[in-house]
Amino acid sequence: MRRLRRSSAVRACVVLPAAFTAVPVLPTASAPTETSRPSVQPAEQEKRYDVVMEPRRIAAAVVATDLPAPKLIVQVGAHHGEFLEVFLNKFPTARGLWIEPANSEPNLPAAKARLARFGSRVDYQFGCGERDISDGCVPQGADVIITDWVSILQNLDGMYRIYRIAAERLAPGGWFVNIDQAGFGGDAWEPRLQRARKGLRLEPEAPPIHHPEYRTPTVDEQLGAMRAAGFEAQVLWRSFNTILIMGRKQ
Repeated sequence: MRRLRRSSAVRACVVLPAAFTAVPVLPTASAPTETSRPSVQPAEQEKRYDVVMEPRRIAAAVVATDLPAPKLIVQVGAHHGEFLEVFLNKFPTARGLWIEPANSEPNLPAAKARLARFGSRVDYQFGCGERDISDGCVPQGADVIITDWVSILQNLDGMYRIYRIAAERLAPGGWFVNIDQAGFGGDAWEPRLQRARKGLRLEPEAPPIHHPEYRTPTVDEQLGAMRAAGFEAQVLWRSFNTILIMGRKQ
């Protein structure tokens, strides 16, 4: 198994008050930013969000059957807060924590605008670069951690590590939720589905591939990583190579 290549990006964990509007940007050398997503028109962007709106709602509904009143929901790699918004709508008494890497400061104004109606229920913080929660960015005792596209930013070894730390951070019975990509082990299904989805469905808006040498793990490999960390895990939704994978801390 390959050793994880650590990014040279500077990681930070800075909590921002809900009313904060101007944030100093920490230097990040030449590391790629997670804000450099494809440039799309607003109408097309909304369609891209629709692609993953169903799995976001499924995730919130599944958590609600088991944990009807979570206290703290954390989104790692929160972008504009779309996923966190779904969970805060579903759980009106929960607090939310929006986390983005230090080099993604331009995402903050859009996130604050989207989540403004939740007021003081939401805190804003920089940290967890490349979805790496080992920098202490996720507080101990969180009830739900939601994220996406971990396989774009980490190899399989990194996913094992992130799931293990998540299990340590979550409260008993807590949930880890990830909307991600799944590979097919290099067989003919991968190019076949890439061709088939053209004209049928827009690709979800995701960060660019940070490490082209990484192979996208299969569903079985991703489930194995989550279960090895002590989660009761399943894939609950799939469209082409996009999946919703969820795990409950046992």
